[in-house]
Amino acid sequence: MIRNNNTSLTASVISRHILLSIEDDLGLKVKNILSFVKENLKVDVSYKKAWYARRKAIELVYGSWEANFAELPQYLDALAFRPSIEAFNMCRPVICVDGTHLRGEYKGKLLVAVSQDANNKILPIAYAIVDEETISSWSWFMEQLRYNVALDRHPICVISDRHNGIIYTMTHFDYWEEPLAYHRFCLRHVWSNLITHFKSLHLKKLCWTMGRTRQLRKWRMFRRELRNIFPDA
Repeated sequence: MIRNNNTSLTASVISRHILLSIEDDLGLKVKNILSFVKENLKVDVSYKKAWYARRKAIELVYGSWEANFAELPQYLDALAFRPSIEAFNMCRPVICVDGTHLRGEYKGKLLVAVSQDANNKILPIAYAIVDEETISSWSWFMEQLRYNVALDRHPICVISDRHNGIIYTMTHFDYWEEPLAYHRFCLRHVWSNLITHFKSLHLKKLCWTMGRTRQLRKWRMFRRELRNIFPDA
């Protein structure tokens, strides 16, 4: 039996014992590693050592952050979007754009554009990795989107949140201005902003129903109800 204070049980040694567990569950928690080491190797190790063991095991299975990031350009070259771009011509003339944080050692932002096909399935048509969401990065992304994906689609509707970079692009570049394109805000973001200021269950349901209706007659009916009940909304 290995004594509890055995320093020869390094993070590298532990990592090889948990390889199969990491392969089965990339989200394996450190506390589970501590329990595994205690039960199977009869050793108490620190949280820090178990954390490093988990990181080493992930690198053994999937490679290091540095190696994966270095392969990113090659991956992007191999990931051809031409079929998606061609399929977009058969989709509704609606594009949703958004940005999100990259999680991991290498920080950045992922900008993405998607559409929806006739089966109401999400179709990715463009994405880019940038340092930050800025007016400059969004202007560049939207320019590439227009000229490489949506050049012949007009009029077209762009749905987004209220990020300044997107709003600037939609109001300062003629190829994204009306009547070639129309900019509308994402219902979920509008809904979220509304319920932040108005705490009403009925208002939440009414806003969502109003935003999802596809008939102008019903939309006007819901709008009248909204104004009658919540004139300040």
